[in-house]
Amino acid sequence: MLLIREARPADLEQLLELGRILDSVNVPTEAEEIARLIDRSRRSFRGLLRNRGNAVYVFCAEDTSSGGLGGCSMIIAKHGTPQAPHYYMEIATEERYSHTLRRMLRHTFLRLRYSMDGPTELGGLVVAPSYRGHRAKVGKQLSWVRFLYIGKHPDRFQPHLIAEIMPPRTASGSHLFWDHYGRRVTGLSFKEADRLSARDKEFIKALFPDAPLYTFLLPEEVRASIGAVSDQSRPAVALLEQAGLRFLNQIDPFDAGPYYGAPVRDLFALKHLRFRKIESATLACDTDEPRYLIAAEDHEHGFRAAAAVADSNNGRILVHPKILDVLKVRRGDLVDVLALPKISGAARRSAASADSQATHPRTAQRGEAQVRSD
Repeated sequence: MLLIREARPADLEQLLELGRILDSVNVPTEAEEIARLIDRSRRSFRGLLRNRGNAVYVFCAEDTSSGGLGGCSMIIAKHGTPQAPHYYMEIATEERYSHTLRRMLRHTFLRLRYSMDGPTELGGLVVAPSYRGHRAKVGKQLSWVRFLYIGKHPDRFQPHLIAEIMPPRTASGSHLFWDHYGRRVTGLSFKEADRLSARDKEFIKALFPDAPLYTFLLPEEVRASIGAVSDQSRPAVALLEQAGLRFLNQIDPFDAGPYYGAPVRDLFALKHLRFRKIESATLACDTDEPRYLIAAEDHEHGFRAAAAVADSNNGRILVHPKILDVLKVRRGDLVDVLALPKISGAARRSAASADSQATHPRTAQRGEAQVRSD
């Protein structure tokens, strides 16, 4: 069984391993950086970081039978400040018409944009290889727990939520869009730019052109990579859509991964999160797929959650007795309850082959009018 809880100092080594799997600036790959991240997360969960620009929430999926971590995910409370703006490329189109030729053309272009009062961002979702395809659906739990937490503490987050989906990589670990555009305007490799941007983003605004980039000038394979979705990423996209996020016509300026987003007030979790008294019971269920995400939070044990088959009625949530033990709660305690929407058949088939982070389909690649968590 999995316990989804806030990160602890003892998780450092396992988080390091997960960070090296993800290979993203969201989850550091150096021990000192991970230690600082865990400390920031613990202070954020306790409400000690009032500045959203500093707050980050790291969730870990602990296998209660072994104590090992099956994965992690995070919420960045505010991605975009005057010191470190949120950069993205907006996808837009313009129409041109020639009366002489009686011909209209629609051109898609990208333009660098930024926000110094940025949104809340979902990120850092990675599932350990041995837990991918696991019946517990580790990635699903790690993703939904973030929505539950935002629904529980909406005042700690920005009015808008985004998620960038990690796109496919080249054999060298780079991205086609960066190799054909970013490298040429900065003189940096993808990894060099990615690492530098984690501590200093000045070079982005200084070196990226202000002029629009018309996508028809790019090679076909590069256009096809803009906002692309890897096969492993599609389950994550389906989940984001279930949660209420939609493609924003924005991509990451480095890897061209698509951004999904939504106003926090419109999230599924805010509309369906409930308080219930927890009770133990023997349940007769026709499925072992978790139907609810149940969470508790206090000063002694911090935030923790577990997915479970349960029966919710008359202000109560009836669960197997082991759920009370895992959550360290007693009968009659108030808990947060989020009913999980059923995963679609298509997403279920995709999830069978990959339980991790992902991307989306449409792009600006052909001039037509298209999430890195994780």
